[in-house]
Amino acid sequence: MHKQMDSHSDNNSDYDAVIVGAGIVGCLLAYALLKLKPTLRLALIDENPPSNSDNKTFTNPGFDARSLALSAGTCDILSELGFWDKIEASAQPIEEICISDRGSFGFLDLPRENKKQPFGYVLELHQIGHALQRELDSLRQLKRLFNTKINGIEKQPAQILCHLQDGNTLTTKLCVAADGAGSLTRQLLAIPAQRADYASSAIIANVRCSKPHLNRAFERFTEFGPIALLPLMDNRYSLVWSVANDDLDRLNALNESQFLAELQQAFGYRAGIFSEVGKRDTYPLTLVKTEQPFTHRGVCIGNAAHGLHPVMGQGFNLGMRDLFVLATIISGLQDTQQLGDFATLNGYWLAREADHNNTIGLTDSMVRLFNNSHWPIVLGRNIALQAMSYFPGLSAPIIKQAKGQFPLFSGDKNR
Repeated sequence: MHKQMDSHSDNNSDYDAVIVGAGIVGCLLAYALLKLKPTLRLALIDENPPSNSDNKTFTNPGFDARSLALSAGTCDILSELGFWDKIEASAQPIEEICISDRGSFGFLDLPRENKKQPFGYVLELHQIGHALQRELDSLRQLKRLFNTKINGIEKQPAQILCHLQDGNTLTTKLCVAADGAGSLTRQLLAIPAQRADYASSAIIANVRCSKPHLNRAFERFTEFGPIALLPLMDNRYSLVWSVANDDLDRLNALNESQFLAELQQAFGYRAGIFSEVGKRDTYPLTLVKTEQPFTHRGVCIGNAAHGLHPVMGQGFNLGMRDLFVLATIISGLQDTQQLGDFATLNGYWLAREADHNNTIGLTDSMVRLFNNSHWPIVLGRNIALQAMSYFPGLSAPIIKQAKGQFPLFSGDKNR
């Protein structure tokens, strides 16, 4: 078993920053930090074995069969970091978003306003993973440790000691928790988090329909939960189907034709007839949020700071803004000892707090509003959808959130 493995290893265990979690957010943070400040010494802790970046053998679980909806704002950030052109060829644009409430009269179609820029793009996660791993392999200041986890943190005034499962101890000025909604690192840093269970799970799969998708994304609210279809290459969709937990086992037990029939009944025929479904995966849906995602020399980003319902595709894009703001603030520091001090991390949170609260609040409200079957609520939300359809200005907040081009620093006009 590999205890650690990287092509740039040395025996020094002292780092400017240690990133725990080598999923897409952790890897992109490492990439962004070294793009913006190449002199930093970073360690990236990965509980998985090393993967060969060759297409046939790339199997890192952090880059699985799911897809990501990248907002226009996220694409802007990736372009600024010099990464977007490495994945753009595999990206499918979202040029229209169709929102509807099944069984009711309300619907809203949002066409893109800017003919040059879609709402965003959809990529399969493993495609981003291939490109990102190739970039990380070229970063000489990055040390990658595989097949190990963090199991202890010792806070000291000028540093943090990160004790690893394999017996190694890393010394760092800043420990970043990027290990997901169930983050052990967040717990070890003693950063409290609140959890709310939606009593539902998401079924994830790629599907094909009889009609061409024409770069349209669907958000269909049903009595069973929201169903999202995101356009993919080869005229496929990425399906995210929210279902009640007590119905999950039954749906998982269905064969392909039975599953497609159930999906057809739940979604309807706006996308055509469902003809094919790939491998199905599921994960529980919960809301995780931190009131203040930092402590002395420690900070949580991405899902470790906020785990969202996928209803509006906001989780990763919020995490992308986290990592870019953090990397930008760190790149401007004159003294690396400032990396984990209060002024730096408090400045990061002052820049991020409003975005966190707004995005989490909007996402959670949408889930609770459309999961409510009380007839006055159903009537009210359908009237609202129709009103936005007739008066496009009313839908501006939804469009703004979907595009994700927010000011990230004081003085920014847009991003």
